[in-house]
Amino acid sequence: MALDNKLFSLVQHFCDTLIAHQELAEPSWRGGIRCPECRTIHGRCGDAIFPLYYMYTMTGKSKYATSARLLADYMRVLQQPDGSWLNESAGEWKGTTVFQLLSLCHAYDLLLKKGEQQEAETLLDMIEPAARWVSRVFGNGGKTNVNYYITSALVLLWASRIVDDSHYAAQAGELIKRYGLGQLTADGFLLGEKTAQRPFSRITGTVDIGYNLDMSLGAMAEYALMTGDAELKQRTVHALRKHLEMMYPDGSIDNSFGSRNYKWTLFGSKTAHGCQMAFLMLCGEDPAFYKAAELNADYLQKSMKAGRGMPGYGPHYKELFAQGCIHSVFNRADALAAALVYGQTPAQQDAVIPSQRVFGVKEHATIGVYHMRSHDWMGTVSCYHVYHAPAGGTISYLWHAKAGPVQLGSATKYERYEPYNMPAYPAASEQLITPRIEAVRQGMTCSNLYEYDAAASICANTAQPELEASGRLKYEADGARYDCGISYRIRYLFHESFVEKRYDVNVLMSCEQLAITEPIVSGANPVVSVEGETIGIPAGEAGVISVSGSGAGFELDGESLTKTAVSVFPSVIAVPLRWRTGPLPPGAYSFRVTIRLES
Repeated sequence: MALDNKLFSLVQHFCDTLIAHQELAEPSWRGGIRCPECRTIHGRCGDAIFPLYYMYTMTGKSKYATSARLLADYMRVLQQPDGSWLNESAGEWKGTTVFQLLSLCHAYDLLLKKGEQQEAETLLDMIEPAARWVSRVFGNGGKTNVNYYITSALVLLWASRIVDDSHYAAQAGELIKRYGLGQLTADGFLLGEKTAQRPFSRITGTVDIGYNLDMSLGAMAEYALMTGDAELKQRTVHALRKHLEMMYPDGSIDNSFGSRNYKWTLFGSKTAHGCQMAFLMLCGEDPAFYKAAELNADYLQKSMKAGRGMPGYGPHYKELFAQGCIHSVFNRADALAAALVYGQTPAQQDAVIPSQRVFGVKEHATIGVYHMRSHDWMGTVSCYHVYHAPAGGTISYLWHAKAGPVQLGSATKYERYEPYNMPAYPAASEQLITPRIEAVRQGMTCSNLYEYDAAASICANTAQPELEASGRLKYEADGARYDCGISYRIRYLFHESFVEKRYDVNVLMSCEQLAITEPIVSGANPVVSVEGETIGIPAGEAGVISVSGSGAGFELDGESLTKTAVSVFPSVIAVPLRWRTGPLPPGAYSFRVTIRLES
């Protein structure tokens, strides 16, 4: 099936899903989209106005126009006196007004082009006050996440043309220079996905692959095409190529280390829009963008099996949650429709993306992240220093060509910053799914996951991809970190058919326990087998993930074979394999782990 047909089919499915959940009975909610999982109407459901009108113009079916009008009426009632919309009725954040406005501008433009002028003009009474609010609140910059300012640049550009106000265009130009061009690093990463309210990092410019790919770069691409800005287009293409390196061969997106990894879903970020907007708008510059849009669309489609027809947060969403959340439905529908309306078609459509090639080891120096790739395996090693995201030189994403995700890194501390978008843990107890080293000293648990100063180096002149990460185990409490007197080195070797991890730990002061934990993605109720030092964990039709661990003084924790570790983002169930010691005197200790797929 051609990509346009794939995307169209997804938009149609999403719009039909929205219509099925549109509230018609309750007068105060009439026209809104009720979420079956969250049992509320998400404030951003107005993003669906554009894709619903898109389906109407493409099919001529009145049900889509009727649904769009009902939703527009609902959003019209909710629009605040100052022109904004609340992200959630129980909250105070209004910044997502920029995304509501973008959907309205796209809908207005599409309807005019399709000869539906009267329908288009019904949206002006919302566009004009929303544009004034965006101009006043975001038009001169500020300190929130960068995607708001870049999207504000785009919507102010649209508003300047729709309501004929040159002031909006001037503001848009300054925003795109300051937050688009001004926030790009030399190697193409977009900085700024961090807020003062949630200080994840000790540095000011953090990177989030999910929000950059799914939102900001798409807005930059559209702005460049609308204005004909050659420099912005060139820089955006450069940035998009760099962010494309974070897409795995199956179309999943590596946001394991990102500053907003607490909403990482593998297909992107839960409340972001979607990478197809950026990739298709600029695929004329690089055919690999077209392939990336297709691969991610396929992965999004696959995720819907776990989400009961809605995108699931991860491969085990269905096993953890009773219903699907509709938020990603209207977000993704919006971006896919934009990609179809404003995207391009390249002359070449059979390109490959960077991760589909065997490249060995690749360093992303700006963020201290490394990718390793052999024939069957790909992995991410994170030395990035963002609070509560995988760090310390751990493998935050380990993938196999047949089995898919084998290991994943979740937030080290899951906090529900957005209660309506971040569900509570579905299990009574929660455990980290991130591979890690831990030590207990004086009753405190120290870990490499709290080491934000880890370093790594590529091992040259070897027959296979090889990398060594090093640091010191840290204890974190009350926002401070404490060195517990234990240093470590982890050597990663990616062979053709298996992955090897060699841990060397130097204990400078005696400790009560040292442990190596290697969670393996499993699903619910896995039948775990043990034969000598080898542990087998079923990997569905792909076979069995075989894990062996050995080291003097370490013993396998039998309880870890019968427990499961659960993560919400991504939605994953894993077997938390764990080897531990008893009390240790100062000295050097080593442990070796191998992971392979047995067909």
